[in-house]
Amino acid sequence: MTNASTRLVIRTPDDAIAAVPYLLGFHPSDSLVVLGFDGPESTCAVRVDLPDDPSATREAAERIATVIGRNGFRKALIVGYGDPAKVTAAASATWESLAAADVRTVEAMRVADGRWWSLTCLERCCPPEGRPFDTSTTELAARAAYAGHTALPNRDDLRNSLAPAPGASQAAVRRATLRAEAEIQQWTQETPSAQALTARKTTKALDLLTGIRAAGGTTNADAAMLSVLMTDLRVRDEIWVRLDHETDLPLWREILRRTDLRHAAAPASLLAFLAYTTGDGGLANLALDRAEEADPHYSMAALIRAIIALGVPPKKARLKLTPQDLADLYKARDHPETLRPEPHP
Repeated sequence: MTNASTRLVIRTPDDAIAAVPYLLGFHPSDSLVVLGFDGPESTCAVRVDLPDDPSATREAAERIATVIGRNGFRKALIVGYGDPAKVTAAASATWESLAAADVRTVEAMRVADGRWWSLTCLERCCPPEGRPFDTSTTELAARAAYAGHTALPNRDDLRNSLAPAPGASQAAVRRATLRAEAEIQQWTQETPSAQALTARKTTKALDLLTGIRAAGGTTNADAAMLSVLMTDLRVRDEIWVRLDHETDLPLWREILRRTDLRHAAAPASLLAFLAYTTGDGGLANLALDRAEEADPHYSMAALIRAIIALGVPPKKARLKLTPQDLADLYKARDHPETLRPEPHP
């Protein structure tokens, strides 16, 4: 598990238990978590709900092994949270699937009520009542807090961190959105061509993004205007190729919270892309849920969901396009005759 300036090293079972919530962004329950390591420079954490039946257990195990294996990890640690029988069944199936993918499992454990049990050790040194742990006293937890990592109490809290603010704040977002829609409608009437209108929208959107980055946050008015502008896919793509993987994640979380649901697909998808490509798969999946709630057929959300399902390594999923590359692609789409080879004399 890495941070731009701080490396968090997992050395013991207590360290692993302490690390999982920071890797996921929340404290898991009724879950199977697999940590992949000994491969790429960072640690990979894959979480699934504990399956209810044997076929679902096998399917989940194969999916986990695919993600761990495709990311190039050679070793894994399995941590289960919940019912002993379900954890044991899921851990056993996952162990077998990982072995088939040439990934060695170094340990499997169950965690509950402040104790952990090894699922592999049958010796007397592992008491049947489990071993107690206190993650708050581990060096890893202290370093994680110092590095700025956070772990919310549960997955619902992580989901709520993306939800629109309730009550008067949500009404203010709605009003800001209506004003932005009216302004863009006025532009449509004033601007002579669709190409000129898109150029005007793009300039406004990029100026807004520059201002939001400089301020370190956004207002309802700016977030609303940005979300309305990004209903134009060219505008969204111009922002997509300019995302900053080092600094933009908290900004897009805030933008999404200040976005009306009708226009949430684009900012939620951008947040999901940023989250996944910076190693936060839990946040990425919840952002995709918001995107699909806004538009169940939004193609960017579907693309990112497929990338995650295929286990594409996060850093390899980052866009390699430059703004000039994007301009060339749109030119080729709008003017395909420019791609035709010159006839031979």
